[in-house]
Amino acid sequence: MAVFLAALALAPWLHPLAFRPLPGWQTGMSGNRHSLYVGPPAKRVAAPLESSAWIARNVRYRDAAAADPPNKTLKSLPPNGVIVWAVIFNLAQHGAKPIRLSLSRAKHFACCEGAGLIAGSYDLTGSGPGSTYSVLVRIYFGSRPTGTLRAEAQRALDQLELRPPR
Repeated sequence: MAVFLAALALAPWLHPLAFRPLPGWQTGMSGNRHSLYVGPPAKRVAAPLESSAWIARNVRYRDAAAADPPNKTLKSLPPNGVIVWAVIFNLAQHGAKPIRLSLSRAKHFACCEGAGLIAGSYDLTGSGPGSTYSVLVRIYFGSRPTGTLRAEAQRALDQLELRPPR
């Protein structure tokens, strides 16, 4: 416990990552925990931390908040379902630009090992406020995203609270 408390003192953020409530959406979060996202060995920190959160519409979220990807949930994602999943971790990736939470800037990838999605995933990466931590956001759609689904996903992205460093 003392090691975790010491690690918590090294986190560049004071509060765990979270989405603000949005009517019609469910949210969840992991809290601060040991990180798997630590970058190259030369950049590792003594006690790397991460914090993940999700917001979902039209699907019951079935995975742990830190699951990347959330395959159990993705297997039951209906055509009108949308999930936005995010993680922050220390340290910021060298040279990373501040993240812009705009779906139009997301890179599209095929997805996922355990649950193939026709729509794939849309990823945003960058640094958080003050460039003190890294941010990764993944957006999943249950079908090829229509304008309406894209607008819903953007509303969810707008609810992500990226807090400044403490």
